[in-house]
Amino acid sequence: MSFLIVDDSPTLRTLVCKTIKAIFGSEDIHQAGNGQEALKLLRDIRIDLIISDWNMPVMDGEEFLYEVRQDPNLKNIPFIMMTTNADRDFLITAIQLGVTQYIVKPFTPDELERKARLSMNASHKRRAARYALPAHVASVHIDGQSMSGEIFDLSRTGARMRLENHAALGLYKTCEVDLKLLDPDGLEAGATVITSLMGMIVRLTAEDTLHPTSRQCQMGLYFNPGLMPRQLELKLNRLIKWLAESRPDVIGGD
Repeated sequence: MSFLIVDDSPTLRTLVCKTIKAIFGSEDIHQAGNGQEALKLLRDIRIDLIISDWNMPVMDGEEFLYEVRQDPNLKNIPFIMMTTNADRDFLITAIQLGVTQYIVKPFTPDELERKARLSMNASHKRRAARYALPAHVASVHIDGQSMSGEIFDLSRTGARMRLENHAALGLYKTCEVDLKLLDPDGLEAGATVITSLMGMIVRLTAEDTLHPTSRQCQMGLYFNPGLMPRQLELKLNRLIKWLAESRPDVIGGD
């Protein structure tokens, strides 16, 4: 395992490095004083987990996170944010921006270990194959409102959608999704339409933060297999199986 610790305080970097070494027994630990230095390191070395401060000179944690998530070679690296700001709205915004976990200063070694293990577990789950869909239509129903979008990333436990932002959308809300493929291309008829797929919104981000007038957003959904009706689960499994067999464009798989 390789780690990157980013903070403008050499003392804190040293403490975090010692803690990570004691927990994971790793000697492969790198340091940077700000986001700009960290990006240079990331271009040259493989990193499995980033632990970064939020308030730093030159390039702060928010800009650093944005650069990481925009880079195809770096975007899936788990990112733990260190911050002194425990405000709920601030933390929710950080999660929406792409933070994997956060830890509020001052923190204990046990807290850091728990956050690191949670981040790495989440990373391993994301490496499960997720498949691109052919042309399709997705409808989202929430709080009596309906909107259209497209699902471009699908697995048995979740999906990512692209749609226009709506006031009814919000983190941790439950919505209902209907999916209809427009070009089944050999997919058995029973799986061409999936209705009433219940999901929880676990991520909601702007499609392009460089264009503030755009209302397009990306939404991450979590499906709870344990609560899914059996017939719906079978339909979803058939769709996933067909995608795995006929579509080479796997998203997020190693």
